[in-house]
Amino acid sequence: RWEDEEEEDDHQPNSVAHKSQKARHEAKPEVEVTAALVRGWQERLKEVHTPTLKQVVTAFRCGAHYGDEDAKSEAEQASGYTFTSAHVFNLLMQFCFGHVDQLLLIHVAGGDVALAKRQKARGGIEKVDEWPHWRKHQVLVKSYLLNSIHFLSKLTEPAMLLVVLQQLHRMIPFMLVFPKICPKLLKALLYVWSSDCGQEPCLLAFATMRSLSAHAPPPFLDNTLKGLYLSYARTCRLRNRDTLQRVVLMSSCLVDMCSMDTQAAYQHAFVYIRQLAIHLRNALQKTNDEAYRQVYNWQFVNCMRLWAQVLCAHAKEPTSSLRQLLYPLVQVCVGVARLLPNIRFAPLRFQCIRILTQLSAELAIFVPVAPLLLDVFRFSQLAKPPAAASREKPIDWAILLKVTKADADKRRYQEGMMAQALFLLAEHVHSLAYSIAFPEMCVPILVALKQLIKKTKITSLQQRARRLTQQIEQQVEWVTRARDVVSFGPSDMVSANAFLAAEREQGSGPFSAYFKRELAVNNAKEADWCAKGGQIVADKDVNSDDGGDSDEEGGATRKKQKAARQPNRRGKAKQKPQRSQAASPSDLMKHEDHVEELRMSDLDDD
Repeated sequence: RWEDEEEEDDHQPNSVAHKSQKARHEAKPEVEVTAALVRGWQERLKEVHTPTLKQVVTAFRCGAHYGDEDAKSEAEQASGYTFTSAHVFNLLMQFCFGHVDQLLLIHVAGGDVALAKRQKARGGIEKVDEWPHWRKHQVLVKSYLLNSIHFLSKLTEPAMLLVVLQQLHRMIPFMLVFPKICPKLLKALLYVWSSDCGQEPCLLAFATMRSLSAHAPPPFLDNTLKGLYLSYARTCRLRNRDTLQRVVLMSSCLVDMCSMDTQAAYQHAFVYIRQLAIHLRNALQKTNDEAYRQVYNWQFVNCMRLWAQVLCAHAKEPTSSLRQLLYPLVQVCVGVARLLPNIRFAPLRFQCIRILTQLSAELAIFVPVAPLLLDVFRFSQLAKPPAAASREKPIDWAILLKVTKADADKRRYQEGMMAQALFLLAEHVHSLAYSIAFPEMCVPILVALKQLIKKTKITSLQQRARRLTQQIEQQVEWVTRARDVVSFGPSDMVSANAFLAAEREQGSGPFSAYFKRELAVNNAKEADWCAKGGQIVADKDVNSDDGGDSDEEGGATRKKQKAARQPNRRGKAKQKPQRSQAASPSDLMKHEDHVEELRMSDLDDD
């Protein structure tokens, strides 16, 4: 009996699948889209013709879903359109992305004349939902927008991305009418903005996001700021000069977006600077490899640099809310620079020092940068003669974060490190050169430089340090002479802050002329690196000074271990004490540029 029932069920299409198949077969027959059909649509749409526009939008929906897994079940069979060739498909897409946005405006306005009158009467973003024929074409507009966003999410070619983004940018008035579509568009735009698809698509995607943020309801701006930062944090890893340019472009976009609402920018900056501080606190407390990797990577450094640029651009006024975040950001930078005082991580310290110097110069505040630079000259490795290597690659300090133990002992790295430290010290001194307290602030710097001149055996370093010392002493004398003739006291802060203001603008001090020459030499080196594409010292197999050996030292270490296992003259084997397996601060980064994903969120927890 059960078998008879099963046979009856098989012959009776009562299941959902059978019903859906029947409905599809009952759908209207498929229409082949040909070149002649597309040209006919173009001719009929020279005038207002809503049925033809509906056919074009429906065919575009079919084309936007072409190639999807569910394209035949949802797009093609529902609409009844198929494409005879790739040429016809391209012809339809070119027509849609070139003209449909203007055709929609004409049909919603009621013709070319009505559209021209409305655009002439009102400037800015048009409120298309108030136009007379909006309700009649609302469904068509929504369908076209959704399918355009879907098509954008599938593209990878920069030229096609640029064409689609240009039309979506022109269709912002339609987007603002559909608040539920804006998050979908934002997601697609963020993907284009953070992907490696070229400069023009990136800038156009950002321009579209910025225009939407300026006119969309308030939550959209917060979502945009959050999406931009999280996309930046996920993609700001440096490998070469090309990625450096991309990171600089993305950070510039974020800084510009923060200018739209500094109060909203403060809320996000507070949360994410606090997260950076939490990562640093974990590294200070836990002292294990995982905690250190959360801090010593390019993502962390670039996030610090981003918020420093935001503060430099929008926190110059004393009343700015963003200026309240200056002190915690400086504390985070100083903490990262001092986390592992090792010669191998001197490049990372220089990255932090550049951030601190930028904050000090742009916001006219004093940041104690000099002690971080002077510590560089006290590394223990500098007391030993550097290792000579037959082939030493040139070092690009702009994209360098750390080096191996073997590279840290080489002459080229040590000389380049001290030259970088002297240049950054000169940059720091130049930011303070016109302060009324400059003679007192330079006393420890002069003492350290004179000690360096006596200790170092490198002639070129001696000459550079002596020249920097002489220029600082000249600036001290110049500032002292100007300070001796003032009529106000130390309690008059307004006059003290205005001290040598005109000379600062003109750069007429003796140290400014010296620093301009040094800056020109440094900029020439940067231009040369940009032309070459960047070559850095390989960060392979980075081991600690205490607990590991590099590739060059591995052979010697294995020989020592073999000799230790052999019996000595007395017939006893040499006993070598075993090292502790506990992690130490110098055991960080055992793999090349090992970058962990920063756990970014907006949760206000530890």
